[in-house]
Amino acid sequence: MSDSPEALERLRRRVPVIGTLQSICAPTLTEIAILSGYDFIVLDCEHSVLDEPSQLASLQVISGTEAFSVVRVRPQDFAAVGRYLDFGAHAILLPDVRSAADASAFVAAATHGPRGTRSSTGAVRANRYGIPSSKQAPAPLLLAMIEGAQAVDAIEAIAATPGLDGLVIGPNDLAADLDVVDDFSAPAYVAAFTAVEQAAKRERLILGSRTHPGFPIERLLGAGHCFILAGRDVAAIREGYRLNLREARR
Repeated sequence: MSDSPEALERLRRRVPVIGTLQSICAPTLTEIAILSGYDFIVLDCEHSVLDEPSQLASLQVISGTEAFSVVRVRPQDFAAVGRYLDFGAHAILLPDVRSAADASAFVAAATHGPRGTRSSTGAVRANRYGIPSSKQAPAPLLLAMIEGAQAVDAIEAIAATPGLDGLVIGPNDLAADLDVVDDFSAPAYVAAFTAVEQAAKRERLILGSRTHPGFPIERLLGAGHCFILAGRDVAAIREGYRLNLREARR
């Protein structure tokens, strides 16, 4: 018997799921997002303040719900991969994967020896602190972010990395690295985006991105995206505040 959240099982079957990025370290925001109906929460440990007690509390909030947790660590921070899996994260999102070597190191960091570099201990939250259970913890989901021209050039080798579960495209960084900042209609950007989609399809990987100009939800779903990012906490709060203020000033 598996203890896998329902939304995570849907994603593994390639049924589209919708999530949000949380960069403010506040478990209350996690709870609001879950109650609002999001399928997954990405806890941003790349650009936000690293407040591990709060991030652990957010993971605890997600536990026991139908949603699943994703932690975005910093690029090349392979030590953080195992640590957040120990905390109980269902998935790890590694930014700026540029090569098959990066992807292989990512998989190794999430894998216990002798095939991996992750240290082994049973007294962690992911293993119920060593308390036996009849339910089996789900295997962690490993998602590589593709955010640059170098990654696109190596996309076939990255996608073929054993143990990698999916590719997630970062639109803003990819466009910037292609020297077409915020121009998502530029031929170079469209070609790069399509190349990643095709590689994921060939290797039967989970594919994801966020909606952005020229790439609405219909376009993403039609190309096989099933890991859909639809907003972030800062933008939701900012726009909510501004809307309330505009309405009051009227």
